[in-house]
Amino acid sequence: MDEDRELPVDAAVQPFNAGFDEFPEAYDELRAAGHMARRRADFFTDVIDRFPGVVLEIGCGTGTLLRNLAARRPDRQFIGIEPLPNYVDFARSKAAAAGRGNVQFEAATGETLSAVVEPDSIGLVISVDALHHVTDSGEVVREVARAATSGAHWWAMEPNRVHPYVWAYHVFTTGERTFPARDFIRRARAAGWDLVSRQNMYLYPSGIAQVPGWAERLELRWERHRPVAGAVVLDLRLR
Repeated sequence: MDEDRELPVDAAVQPFNAGFDEFPEAYDELRAAGHMARRRADFFTDVIDRFPGVVLEIGCGTGTLLRNLAARRPDRQFIGIEPLPNYVDFARSKAAAAGRGNVQFEAATGETLSAVVEPDSIGLVISVDALHHVTDSGEVVREVARAATSGAHWWAMEPNRVHPYVWAYHVFTTGERTFPARDFIRRARAAGWDLVSRQNMYLYPSGIAQVPGWAERLELRWERHRPVAGAVVLDLRLR
């Protein structure tokens, strides 16, 4: 597998999100449930506690994670962008129903971020399973750099393409692609982002509802080994 090559994709004919583009309710339930979703929410809660400023999520989907974070940290401001308008409508409705006034959702792509987010206004950027969908990662890293303040961090969590099952799923599933981490890091550096750290996460797939304590301890021990980890996590800092 060539991790350096970013595959060209015609966004006009490819769905963004496998078979869920027209089913925001089902996608929201999928992203909110299970062991992996709980770990993801805890992980990013720790991240936002470490880095100040307005939090921007690139490719927020139906807003599952961002609504959770906004509920956990009502003193912080959150912005989510998502290219699917029906997902944005769903996210706004759920946030309003829950009284989450500290989170907003906008219809945009990473490539068009400046249309909805002011420059130098974001202190922390997060993205989960979003960057492997973009068609121009160079433009995305530049747009995010424009929106972020100097010294801002970007935590990106993406599928680990060297994991055999993850690779097969993202190659053969319509609307999915693999994530070329090294290519992305090179493009990010050219736009002013420096790699601070890189780590791996997740031993168990997203369909696992719950694992016993011993299994979770095993996951934390073995997920550091890249071939068995489901995700790669990058921490970038804007110069």
